[in-house]
Amino acid sequence: MRERRQGGFTLIELMVVVAVIAVISAMLMGVSGRSYGANPRNFSDQLTQTLGLAKLRAVSTRKWHRVEITPTTITLWQWSNTGMTIPAGTCTTPPSVNCWEAVQVVTVPKGVTMWNASTTVYGSGGASPTQSSTLDFNFDFKPDGSSTGGTAFINDSANARPWRVLVYHATGSSYARETW
Repeated sequence: MRERRQGGFTLIELMVVVAVIAVISAMLMGVSGRSYGANPRNFSDQLTQTLGLAKLRAVSTRKWHRVEITPTTITLWQWSNTGMTIPAGTCTTPPSVNCWEAVQVVTVPKGVTMWNASTTVYGSGGASPTQSSTLDFNFDFKPDGSSTGGTAFINDSANARPWRVLVYHATGSSYARETW
């Protein structure tokens, strides 16, 4: 007599299918809850990188660099003259002397609000800034790597995820921290 073999799935095959469905479900839930990179945490990291670039360029080129923060853009500027002398004077062309030259412009993404900025470095938090719709703040970096210092405050559109970016005076180092 011949044995008749029953068809079906093994336990291992069923477990593999369940694992694949679980992985796909986890990926879909992770994607749907995001605003595709436009959040205060990611943007504070990007601002920190721009500030680090300004410091690096200031030291390597021996020129003053400025990071200008407005509600819609972050602009990196370079002073045309070398040396430690504080930037001043009237721009003349040609040649460009006593001029701020644009190096990089970053647009603030939708879903992120440049809330405010201060010359005080809030290293341990505790700040309660008011929102500034006319924000125009500068972080200046000297050719020796030091800066004017301060804190930039970033939030999301719902005012639920506050972040701050610190820039220290003596070292020009910048750091992103959660909460104000």
